[in-house]
Amino acid sequence: MLEVTPLARATSLIRLMPQDEAPFDFRPGQYASLAFPGQPPRDYSLASRPDEPHIDFHIRQVGETGPSAYAQAALHAGDPVRLEGPFGQAYWREEHDGPMLLIGGGTGLAPMIAIVETALAAGVEAPVHLYAGFQDEPDIYYEDRLRALEARHGNFTATYVLSAPEETTDRRTGFVHLAVAEDHADFAGFKAYMAGAPVMVEAAAAMLVARGMKPADINADPFYGASDPAAARRA
Repeated sequence: MLEVTPLARATSLIRLMPQDEAPFDFRPGQYASLAFPGQPPRDYSLASRPDEPHIDFHIRQVGETGPSAYAQAALHAGDPVRLEGPFGQAYWREEHDGPMLLIGGGTGLAPMIAIVETALAAGVEAPVHLYAGFQDEPDIYYEDRLRALEARHGNFTATYVLSAPEETTDRRTGFVHLAVAEDHADFAGFKAYMAGAPVMVEAAAAMLVARGMKPADINADPFYGASDPAAARRA
């Protein structure tokens, strides 16, 4: 393990370096299973590009105990971390040459960052629209990074949406999928990539299909908690 860097309230960047610099092959948008010392494994989305030497994850602390709490408080540079994967089908489809829509809720921004940066670096010229949904201002991260991408790529837009701001804000507010619906009336020809809470992913998918997107063009990766019988995702 290389480093732990705070990103936002209760959220940190966990950066790993594979032993012996062995490559960890994955596609942008996939996830991996991490096991910290003395902790059960949990799945986390890959936030780095496949061509980077390190492997990044964005981990939000959920509860006072468990892997996410351990990562925030007890993980140190040099600690061994078991990495398995990659997994997931919500990865970037390089063959698609139409518009791209990406929706990330909370740390669901992680795989969206990987897809956006990889696609833009590959020379994608079609419109790329990223929506990042957070609860409040202290939860937001990577805005400077995304604004820099907007400045360099005229086909890219990033929109932050706050669902429950405690103070008056100039940002978009409400559910992130409703902000998407306000901006786009027709999604025919789009491909969508989504990661976040299942309720958000399901609501967004229903809206996209109702507005012309083919179900096969929706690539989604819902996040589940450790207590959810469906999976132990992003605890």
